[in-house]
Amino acid sequence: MEKIEYQKDVEFEEICKQFEPMIYGLIRRWNLGSDKEDYIQTARIALYEAWMRHDGELGAFPAYAKSYVYGRIQQSLEKKERWQTNNVPVEPMQMGETCPGIVFNEEERVILYDWLERTSLTTREKDWVREALFHGHKPQEIADKFGVSVTTVKTWRKTALKKLREKREELF
Repeated sequence: MEKIEYQKDVEFEEICKQFEPMIYGLIRRWNLGSDKEDYIQTARIALYEAWMRHDGELGAFPAYAKSYVYGRIQQSLEKKERWQTNNVPVEPMQMGETCPGIVFNEEERVILYDWLERTSLTTREKDWVREALFHGHKPQEIADKFGVSVTTVKTWRKTALKKLREKREELF
């Protein structure tokens, strides 16, 4: 069994050398120079998966491999794009200033409560914003305070955040 595994490893090394120009070509095509090593590794892993899954009866390996590697790099790019869209780099000082549970001065508190009352959130969603974001309480604490289940509090959170995101997109 070990000899077969070793032979497969040697065969894959040859396959990898043979398809290196294709991998580098795809990386150049998409202009991925900044994260080149990451995408080379992604492509090699995809090539290995394609090599392991390929069924000779369905067609030639080179076409299958190119399609598989291309798709995997595209998935990786989409994943990176989603991450960059949903996450914003923040300086440590800013993070400390926007962290839940901070103590607001009276003027900030009035502005935040006024803003909250003008939103289109339901009463319970506003309760969640007040308790979680303004006071830093956990779902269990909020559930205990309002006499509901933690699942209900999580539903308030989910719908409140969805509505707030939609409003943010309308503004920008």
